[in-house]
Amino acid sequence: MAKILILGGGFGGLIVAERLASSIDSTHDITVVAPSRKFTFYPGLVHLAFGQCSADDITFDLATKLKGVGVRYIEGEMIELDSSGKKAMIAGDDISGEIHYDFLVVAIGRRLATGRVPGFFEYSNHLLGTGAALKFGKAASNFDRGKIIVGLCPGARLPVPVCETAFALAKRFEKQIAGGEVHLSVVFPESLQSAFGGASLHKELESAFARHHINVLYDFPISEITPEHLISSQKNKIEYDLLMLVPPFRGNAQLRREGIVDAEDFVLVDDRMKISGLESSYAVGDIVAFSGPKFAHMAVRQAEVAAANLISEINSSQPETTYYHEIATVIDAGGPDSIYLHYGIWDDSMYRLKKGTLWGWAKEAHDRWWKLRNR
Repeated sequence: MAKILILGGGFGGLIVAERLASSIDSTHDITVVAPSRKFTFYPGLVHLAFGQCSADDITFDLATKLKGVGVRYIEGEMIELDSSGKKAMIAGDDISGEIHYDFLVVAIGRRLATGRVPGFFEYSNHLLGTGAALKFGKAASNFDRGKIIVGLCPGARLPVPVCETAFALAKRFEKQIAGGEVHLSVVFPESLQSAFGGASLHKELESAFARHHINVLYDFPISEITPEHLISSQKNKIEYDLLMLVPPFRGNAQLRREGIVDAEDFVLVDDRMKISGLESSYAVGDIVAFSGPKFAHMAVRQAEVAAANLISEINSSQPETTYYHEIATVIDAGGPDSIYLHYGIWDDSMYRLKKGTLWGWAKEAHDRWWKLRNR
């Protein structure tokens, strides 16, 4: 019997657990450790902020879901990993102690690095949870005139919710923007191409922003926030009255002692999702040290690759399934300006870009499918 420990219960951890549970003998022990029982469908948070769904629509109980597929859930958080002893120290309501394993999957996600931007929590809204999304939605509902800014902080790596929030705000304040009462801007720390991992979509996205009267500011790396201004690392200033930013991210410093992380504490893996230098260990999702933005669909595909290779190892076969790092996403502009992007970050010969209302509908259908499968 193999003991399989999955650290993290987001998209990556959940998919690995489901794939393993459906593919290996039930005598093997699969355990998921996550700090919260609540799974949040993060792509739905923009819809939540603008009243297009409820919190219950985009969340479910992770423990119940895992129990249904024969996987044990432990509410807790990894505070130390000892790969030489094949054990993890866990602290939480369900357990405070060691869990031993034969196979490991690290899917603990990213951490906020808001300390890099003084004033972030005091003055900026964000969309990194149901409570935060509802708070921003309320602030937008109570707003009637002034300057709105949405944007990415350096190291944020989530451009799609920034774009979709800008389009949603443009729709809500269409009359006020036309009348000059509201001014809407979107801010990026570098170029649009850099924000999307090298994909060239700036012409299409810029034209969509222009049609919705959204001002775009590039090369503005936010370094500080005051009650009235965004300040860049070059000390340039932008005034705002309502603010929504995606903060910087980092990996997990608890993994440094294992020597498996990069300078930002993201886990180094190969194209089979195996952790560099660790036996029988994999990593998936936002914790992985791959270049470019971080999207939920990437975590899902990484999890499928890791699960396939883990199953091979359990069956004493050589892991051979490889991961291809690409973007396949839709930027929903609520109409004909919606954009579908398929781009190979590791091979830029893979490039497809389409526009049209159809892609917004397709994203809504996919989101509904995800929600229904987990109810």
